[in-house]
Amino acid sequence: KKDNSTVNSTIVVERIQKVMKLVTVEGNYAELMNYHDFNYIDFPGFRKDALVKVNAKVSVGYNLENMKISTDEKTKTITISAFPKPDIISIDTDIKFENLSSGIFTNFSEAELSKLNQLAKEKIRQKALNAELIKQAEEQKKDVLDLIFYMAKQNGYKIVIDGNELLPINNSVAIHQ
Repeated sequence: KKDNSTVNSTIVVERIQKVMKLVTVEGNYAELMNYHDFNYIDFPGFRKDALVKVNAKVSVGYNLENMKISTDEKTKTITISAFPKPDIISIDTDIKFENLSSGIFTNFSEAELSKLNQLAKEKIRQKALNAELIKQAEEQKKDVLDLIFYMAKQNGYKIVIDGNELLPINNSVAIHQ
């Protein structure tokens, strides 16, 4: 059989914006979601079933946009304020509807498929928030601070974060209060 299909596509850039985000931890998730719905009665011809397979990559880190950095050349001090808490930076999903079956009197609407898509993403988000990713990102913060500290130290500067000086402790750095 000859392929007579044609594809037309238009890609438009909606928005470009500058971001200052630091991803420190990524988690990969796989989810298999069973969806079952029916109209009026749960009987063949009235029910809808779907098997939704979700693969997702969750990136956790720091949104640095509101962080303030200032330098004082006289005292050789770099002051960092409003250092953010770790949060989910992005969730990249690949969602496949494996087994869509609908009855004689029911179909999956575009709105229902969108709802399933959103539900799958929200389940991944909740799983990521309840997992160790946020805690691991907080622990990874020490490595970021180590890097900042030693770069500053090599140039003769000290680091102050939210009013507390960053000092070396046992081959790592800690905020001295």
